Amino acid sequence: MEPNETAFDLDRYLRVCGATKPESVEWTAAQPHLSDDALFTIAYMMDIESHTIVYLRDLLSTRVVRDHEVTAFLSCWAYEELFHSILLRRFLATQNIAIDDKRFADLRSKTSLADRVIRPGIAILSRMTRHFSAVHMTFGAINEISTLTGYQALIGRTDFTRDRSDSPHPLLTTILERIIKDERRHFAFYFNQARRRLHAPAARRLTAFLVRNFWTPVGVTVRGDPAMRRVCAYLFPGERGVARLGVVDKSISRLPGLEWFDLGARYARRVQASEPRVFFPSVARSGG
Repeated sequence: MEPNETAFDLDRYLRVCGATKPESVEWTAAQPHLSDDALFTIAYMMDIESHTIVYLRDLLSTRVVRDHEVTAFLSCWAYEELFHSILLRRFLATQNIAIDDKRFADLRSKTSLADRVIRPGIAILSRMTRHFSAVHMTFGAINEISTLTGYQALIGRTDFTRDRSDSPHPLLTTILERIIKDERRHFAFYFNQARRRLHAPAARRLTAFLVRNFWTPVGVTVRGDPAMRRVCAYLFPGERGVARLGVVDKSISRLPGLEWFDLGARYARRVQASEPRVFFPSVARSGG
């Protein structure tokens, strides 16, 4: 996926943004029952989307709160992400999987060692350097393109009518395509902001160091690495899966100072080889 080369049009985004509400979706059509791996993956995605409000809380305690462009975007971003979680939760209900509100409360109350280390580190870093926003935007770009690529891969794993133009899309495909549309805009904002802020050599050096040493796949600090490994193995199997994540890596490598970026494909290879990487282990993990 290639972001727009022109500056992100924030005013237009603010005009058109708006969450996809459950009432805009036709829920009554019969749906095929999905595999355990597919349902686990959807629940993982739902959990991470619901956790956006926690990320927002942490970000607003940093210097990014001083940037009007960023705070305006984040206000809409959090709103849209919340409804992504609601849509996925509603879909799971069509698969006879009831999600209790307590699940989200537990998810937000359980902290991992990564949270205990990274959250205070983010606050300190924000106070120490004016280049924190470059770091934040780069991690945001990586997370957003990884997320939308995961949704695209999930369509590929669950929609067996996608090559037949005369067949209506399954409900899950319809939902995911609407979510992907939002995620593309989110990625475009983060990518263009990161590219602009990485022009300073100090910003490039700092960002490259932190990405090399502290990047984890989306949701690892929330659900844990074993859950992410299961999701990755399902969505990106074999060499084709590695190659697909290589395309993601290539998009991120277009950012100044990240020409070396290959962490997505490298992670997928470790998953396929069953070679664990020790991230910050969760003190308590949620189920899925």
